[in-house]
Amino acid sequence: MKNLVGLCSVLFAAGFLFTACEGPMGPAGKDANEVCLTCHNTPNMDAKLAEYHLSKHFLGTTSARNTKYCARCHTNEGFQETTANGKFVVAAEIPNATRINCETCHKHHAFDFTDDTVSMILRTTNPVALNYKNNATSTDFGKINNLCVTCHQIRGVTSVNYTDAAGKVQTFNQLPFFPLDNTLENSTVKYKVGTSFSVHDGNQSNLFAGINGYEYAGKTYTRTWKHSANACTDCHMNEYNPDTHTGGHSLLVNEDACTACHGEDKLTPIRTQIDAKRIELAELLVSRKVFKKSISNGVTSYSAEQTHDFYGVLFPTVQTSTVFATALASANTVGPTSGTLVYGNTVTLATDNDWANRIGREWKYGELGAAYNYGYITSELSLGVHNHTYALQLLQNSIDWLKAN
Repeated sequence: MKNLVGLCSVLFAAGFLFTACEGPMGPAGKDANEVCLTCHNTPNMDAKLAEYHLSKHFLGTTSARNTKYCARCHTNEGFQETTANGKFVVAAEIPNATRINCETCHKHHAFDFTDDTVSMILRTTNPVALNYKNNATSTDFGKINNLCVTCHQIRGVTSVNYTDAAGKVQTFNQLPFFPLDNTLENSTVKYKVGTSFSVHDGNQSNLFAGINGYEYAGKTYTRTWKHSANACTDCHMNEYNPDTHTGGHSLLVNEDACTACHGEDKLTPIRTQIDAKRIELAELLVSRKVFKKSISNGVTSYSAEQTHDFYGVLFPTVQTSTVFATALASANTVGPTSGTLVYGNTVTLATDNDWANRIGREWKYGELGAAYNYGYITSELSLGVHNHTYALQLLQNSIDWLKAN
């Protein structure tokens, strides 16, 4: 009798498993397995993984970026946490974070894909609270675009404290100049060591939508262009080209698909035009000592030049023996035992070796706007391709303002 009960139990379990293999009910008249296997078959999954391993999402993300401010976009766990709880940063460092993978962007909510395929398979499609606006309002970029914009937007504060010259830990309160206010155009502003208007390498969404550049008062700006209605995936997941290793899940634009439509290369002329304006703007800022120009190994770069030290003392334009808070050295590290972030921002006291490049006064706010626009285009990485009309307007209006003021 005991053996019979055991045999019945095994048969019942086997029957249950056999039934379960049929999967939940799919759309009317269609087995759910048929729906799932459209994507989840070995050849397709192998191909997608091979493409994804070419992506900067895979190559540029590591578990080392598990900090409170970076994990959101640089780890799988951080992205899932923030999209689930609606917060802009994770609650704490994530010691055992993993790099971005399939499940970062994909989540299967249901099996009835006839309703809305995009919503059913993506981690989030909700409107995005932009950090540029201090997360106060949400912007809807369109369902699949909202997934991308969750990360591809202007970055904000990335530190919470610092160690002062006396060795005491202090709260870091020198917030970036966000959002910029064009009603202050004729006022002045201290650009202190430790203050930043850097947009990070991720403001593609802002440029694409034609928003959050520094817009001079009285000037007209065009928000939309020919491809404004397109989704990010239209270009960044277009047809995969095995010869150039672009398109598909590589997220690298297959430009052959562009020329197939346009009949000619339209990207290079746009990049060339915008880059010329970008450099023209940078040179104007250098001539005003708002920027500094550097050449290393034949590569020219431009960087903003602070007017005041960390504590708000104006840098002189002549060499002196006076000691200033010349830098806020960032040395954040991940603790070898705890795996959590150790904030190591420390004020450095020294004589100023960069006195010849100092402007000797506060910046005009319009200069700040021009410097910000330079960084807005430079850090965007596409050289304005995501919205060349808006990019050129930002650059040209910055140039015009500097020449007039």
